Amino acid sequence: MADDYDGLAILTLACHGEARERDFWPDVSSRLSNYDVFWRDLIVLLTKRIVSVAVAGPEWIRLRPSIPEDYERLAMHNYSLFYYAATAWRAIEDDRKRLDGGTYPHPERIFAAMQACVEQTKPLQDLARSILRRIGIERPKLPKHPQHLYETIGAYRNAFAHDPVLGRAVDQGRELLPPRERLPKKNDKKQFLWRHAGAIPSSEMIDGLTLENDLWMELAGFLQDQWKALSEMFVEARKHEGFIKDLALARLLPIRCAPVSPSLSGPPAASGVIRSQK
Repeated sequence: MADDYDGLAILTLACHGEARERDFWPDVSSRLSNYDVFWRDLIVLLTKRIVSVAVAGPEWIRLRPSIPEDYERLAMHNYSLFYYAATAWRAIEDDRKRLDGGTYPHPERIFAAMQACVEQTKPLQDLARSILRRIGIERPKLPKHPQHLYETIGAYRNAFAHDPVLGRAVDQGRELLPPRERLPKKNDKKQFLWRHAGAIPSSEMIDGLTLENDLWMELAGFLQDQWKALSEMFVEARKHEGFIKDLALARLLPIRCAPVSPSLSGPPAASGVIRSQK
């Protein structure tokens, strides 16, 4: 049975995303595949991709000015979530190469990016629930936030961001980090000195790269579940008159998208938004 939104199926993030999405996608497509699904099921509908099929370019991927602001904020948090998750993965791969080459890693970049990613998840879910309830979906089913994971990422990020360079150890080409329970507490007045890190038995220290990879993979698993749930909820929402009215879709249905590969020059500002270079 034909659906008004079947025309979205020809679009892919790899070909029709904005510049940074297309740049990151080969690195994370197998691990964050549901971002592409949610992008196609909802985000594309917020953009001019569904309005203009004749000309592809920077304007083609911009958000339509008529969409409500809460949808725009949702798109911004969603894009930022993906951007920081992909940035963290690329930094992990860079550290892996650095260790293999005998140089030192930079774990602070990874925890900063993962923390930035975490900070987008709750606003995204809050906005999605608000929009879905307004449309008429009373109990949106979205996954529970993994608080322990969030707290672990936050503890390491804070240790790297707010304290002097964290004491660590080196063992057979591996960089070892203190376990979470040894990190400075949020309101701890006693500074975590290098001697304190040095006093931790090697058997208690944690391989930094393994820790980063494990935390990222757990975070990616949650993001996959979240994007899957968001996609399912908004596919259901597309049947509601409130959704069609919110996005002024009545005159655009059924959706028709041309199978083009747009040339997207210029630095991206947000998902579906690119500033043209002068």
